Parts: sequence; structure tokens; C-alpha cells
Amino acid sequence: MPDPLAWVGSAARFAAPLVLLWLAVFFGRSLRPGATPLIERIARQSTPALPEALRRYTRRLTALWCVYFMVAAALTATTSLATGPLSLAVWAGSVVLFVGERWLRPQLFPGEVFPGLAQQVRDTWSVWRTKA
Repeated sequence: MPDPLAWVGSAARFAAPLVLLWLAVFFGRSLRPGATPLIERIARQSTPALPEALRRYTRRLTALWCVYFMVAAALTATTSLATGPLSLAVWAGSVVLFVGERWLRPQLFPGEVFPGLAQQVRDTWSVWRTKA
């Protein structure tokens, strides 16, 4: 008789890679021709008339997150450290990308005004919530 705890352990091992892969697909499908990149949709919540330079930036940023999620999914799927140190590294990498981008954006676009963190979270939620 199969051990039910072994099945739970196997399922848990692949939960993180599957979630990361889903995020990569979710971000990546918004990069198709004719689609509006996910991060551009979020940015347009606070700034509907987004300048062309920011539109290019948001497309590249969406692609960067997509690649990050794919690499993280591959690493967590292929290593036994997926539930320990690597899982923490994925979270830390996400925080570094997010915080680093929030620091870099005003440096690249000094004339632009960007929403604060709370507004950015609300904008992100409104885009994710209305996604059909």
C-alpha cells in the first residue's frame, strides 16, 4: 500500500516550481504581440498616459520577471534544496528584484512621479483582480 505521507511530500516538493512556472506563464503571456505587458497595465493604473520610454521599460521589466520565475522554477524543481535554502533564496531574490527596481526606476526616469508602495500594491491588486 502506498504511503500517503510520501505522496504529500512529493506534491509539496513540486508546489513551488509549479507556482513559479505559473507566474512565468502569467507574466509571459502578456508579452505576446498585441498584448499589454502586465507591469505596464499595473503602471497605467496610476499613470494612464504612460510615456513611450516607460512603456518600453515596463515591457523589459515584465520579461525580466518572467525569466526570473522560469529560472527559479527550474532550480527548485531540480534540486533537493527546494524546501529549504533555495526556497529562501527565491524569496530573497524576489525581494531584491522588487526593491532594486523601486530604487532604479526614479534614477532612470528622474522627471517622473511614481506611486508609493501602498498605491502600487492597490494598483497591482486591481489588475490581478480584474484579470479574467
